[in-house]
Amino acid sequence: MKIVFIWPKGFDTNYVLPLAFGYLKSNLDQHRHEIKIIDCSLRRIDADSPALRQEIIDFNPDVAGVSCWSTTYNEAIKILEIVKSVREDIITVIGGVHSTTYPDRTMEHKAIDFLFRGESELSFPVFLDEIANKNPGYENVPGLAYRSNGLIIKNPPERRDNIDEINWPDYDAIDLEGYIRSGYRLHTTIKRNAPVWVTRGCPYRCTFCTAPLQNGKKVRMHSVEYMVRLVKHLHYQKNIRQINIIDDNFTFNTEYAKDFCRAIIGLNIKDLRFSTPNGIRLQRTDSELLDLMREAGWRSLVIAPESGSKKILEKMKKDLDPGIVPGKVNEIRAAGLKCSGFFIIGYPGEEMEDIEATVDLIKKCRFNFFFLNNFQPLPGTPLYDELVRDGEIEDGLMPENFSGGARAYTPAALRNVNFPKLVLGLYLNLAFSEPLNIPYMITQVNPKMIAEKVWINFKQMILHWGRSKIKRAD
Repeated sequence: MKIVFIWPKGFDTNYVLPLAFGYLKSNLDQHRHEIKIIDCSLRRIDADSPALRQEIIDFNPDVAGVSCWSTTYNEAIKILEIVKSVREDIITVIGGVHSTTYPDRTMEHKAIDFLFRGESELSFPVFLDEIANKNPGYENVPGLAYRSNGLIIKNPPERRDNIDEINWPDYDAIDLEGYIRSGYRLHTTIKRNAPVWVTRGCPYRCTFCTAPLQNGKKVRMHSVEYMVRLVKHLHYQKNIRQINIIDDNFTFNTEYAKDFCRAIIGLNIKDLRFSTPNGIRLQRTDSELLDLMREAGWRSLVIAPESGSKKILEKMKKDLDPGIVPGKVNEIRAAGLKCSGFFIIGYPGEEMEDIEATVDLIKKCRFNFFFLNNFQPLPGTPLYDELVRDGEIEDGLMPENFSGGARAYTPAALRNVNFPKLVLGLYLNLAFSEPLNIPYMITQVNPKMIAEKVWINFKQMILHWGRSKIKRAD
């Protein structure tokens, strides 16, 4: 078959590349299928672009697939509508985080023939075999959602224990070099960097997060030997100098993480660095692991306290005592690693006293940097369903772009808070409390993203000032 995978425009190419398509391509039989990848984010192609339509016409695919997050969902739907307008009998498939967590509403769109939930590297080839049959057995395809007699059938997702059976991604197919040239730098100044996926699954119960829905609660790991082969391939064959482990729970099994580090140290590659930019669970570390990570090539760590308020942490089901955070930050820095923190502001139920608790926690910690992320309601998460049930948001609300400053939702008690002023004050405090942090702070942000946030925040400050002036006049 001729298969086209289309990556929608809207992903921030400084931080995200279509790794999923690299996995799909490397796990398909290249002798049986002709595969084309069209990256609309990297090439800046809109869904309704005549160029995209013509490319689809010229390739003339049998199957067209898209993968999306909630922020790129609308663009993905437009792409599939274009595909169907080119030729109605092209089989359309959608996958990715949004499809996994929000399948029923997603399947309402008639431009979608099939949907995949969760991992599909090994089940997508089974799907292709089934659609080639005169009597396809779609029930045999793990993770597949399809229509039958007016109903949407959802097969259980693929949860392969031995993930070494999955071939590592084809980095050439997703144009890693093009991404590097365009500025792909996942929280690093090292130009030649690449993402890898070491472990899958998340056992935690955070109400705002999609991770357990994507890959299940059981944490599954590639063997250390598998990962060593991939690391050597990226370093020696692709000239990569930093490897970004994009897992949610790389250190969940601390002994595994230590074995991984020891194996990397044994390679004795002096100019190779590692990072875990999605963050690690701060409770799943000890001083021995931190020392090994430093020796293996880590220079910084990200942890995710999310809030300094015990009330909000309980609402999040974060299972974290904020009192342990300052000590853990000190432990990380004592190992010779810089430490950054992820925090969420504007969480449902949050009040000004909760914001103040987060501010106090940040000031108590010796962070080298921190990220204050606006809360975004992610479709399919427990919190999203709760907000819909309580009438706080409408079902179908999509989050704003994660790299911007806009909010899709703000709790009632915080609607008059001047967030830009709050955030600016915290960053100035960080800079003045430890001036040596300033060069590092600069390396952690993308200038274009900062310019966009400054503009959005400036507009929000003007609006906030205008509202305050009207209130005083009243």
